[in-house]
Amino acid sequence: MNDAGEQKQWLRETTHTLLKRFSRWRRWVKIGLVAGGALVAGAAGVAANLVDPSNKWPFYIFQGLGLLMVFTGGVVMEFLDEGAADAIRRANELADAVEERDNAIGSLDRDFQWFTRLYAGAAALRDVVERVIASGPGTPDDQKRRLAAMLDVAVSDSAVLFGMDSDRWNFAIYLPNAAGDLECAACRRPIRAEEEAAHRSWRPGEGHVGIAFQTQREIVAGDTSEPEAQALFDAPDGLRRSDDRVRYRSIASIPIRLTGEQPVGILVATSDVPQRFRLNQHDEDNARDPVEPLRVLANALALAIKASELYIDSIEGSNHDQAHN
Repeated sequence: MNDAGEQKQWLRETTHTLLKRFSRWRRWVKIGLVAGGALVAGAAGVAANLVDPSNKWPFYIFQGLGLLMVFTGGVVMEFLDEGAADAIRRANELADAVEERDNAIGSLDRDFQWFTRLYAGAAALRDVVERVIASGPGTPDDQKRRLAAMLDVAVSDSAVLFGMDSDRWNFAIYLPNAAGDLECAACRRPIRAEEEAAHRSWRPGEGHVGIAFQTQREIVAGDTSEPEAQALFDAPDGLRRSDDRVRYRSIASIPIRLTGEQPVGILVATSDVPQRFRLNQHDEDNARDPVEPLRVLANALALAIKASELYIDSIEGSNHDQAHN
């Protein structure tokens, strides 16, 4: 028996079998006591009338024993019926307790896997940042490939970190261009053609990407079909697509920034399944926060982007000094 369902079924079947046997045994014992007691009492009464009065007392004793048998069969056995009902109740309570215990163990196991994958992902992202610091940013194409590789860290563990199965998901990094618009610098989607297709750009304050960038705060919605979320997540005219509300049912837009600094971009994660991305509630019975892996990724992206900018600034500063010398 590997899970609570099988254990619960086994307990119910075993209890039913035992109680069925007990009920059959109790029925025959009750019939035997009542019928036997009545027979003994009746026979003793008839015999007592046929003997001398001085010799009646042994038959009175048998008559009393017969009545006691009838009493036992008719009254005491009823208490055994109550015991059977209690046994069924206790068996059901035990089965429910087994299921509750199994659910608790399963939740703890999923929490452990979640934390393990979150830690492993953070370590992998740290390695990428260290390589950027050690070797420099490379070409613009190198930088985009590096950002995409960092997205792959989250995508590879999306089943554990976000509970994704057959979702139509999207992970993307938006960075400001020279004009100040937020462009998609790297993207991961389950279909390669959609991944390589042209992506929309957003001005600050425009759509959930632009709002998150302008307000410098997380924009998260478990269900964008809810009225209070539509104002934030509806794209403006000209950028709105017919399948937006179906495809982007759950959205998280996380500013890419270091503590105390301005955002350098926006990390976006979406799913067509409601509640994939949502703000964790304090009354939830698990420790898994579906937004926390995105925060870890956004922080690593900020470090990598900042390291690239510092590297470029140091090269430009060195060239400037050499020119003056």
